[in-house]
Amino acid sequence: MAKKCVWIAMILVLCACIQQSFAMGELIEVTKENQAELGLNYTLVADRVDAEAVLVSMEIPRKGKLKDLRSVSMRVGSGRPLVAAPLQTSPGKDGSWVITFQLAPNLADKCSVDLIVPVSGRTYVVYAVQLKGYVKDRK
Repeated sequence: MAKKCVWIAMILVLCACIQQSFAMGELIEVTKENQAELGLNYTLVADRVDAEAVLVSMEIPRKGKLKDLRSVSMRVGSGRPLVAAPLQTSPGKDGSWVITFQLAPNLADKCSVDLIVPVSGRTYVVYAVQLKGYVKDRK
């Protein structure tokens, strides 16, 4: 009887793992130019403060398409990224999320901030916000 329970438990775990692997995602690249077209409401500031640092600050209101935002991460490089890491969020005004981070200027053109939004069930959308159009020299 104990062996039967172990086999049943193993089969249930296997089924749960298989079901998890069927999650479907869509990646949408977002630039400064197409942000409004896509209906995404966020504020992104990327200031090159000196030769070694770009300071990035982003406020994401939890409204519209980003109402159900689940997480925010940073990715440097496409395909298999050089760096990928979740970003810590802090509460902003009216329930928005605020993120801040710093990176080297030579990486800013390869960096995206990924906004992960579930659509339904195991389906999700990743809005990959490209930093390169937002970086400006601080005066």
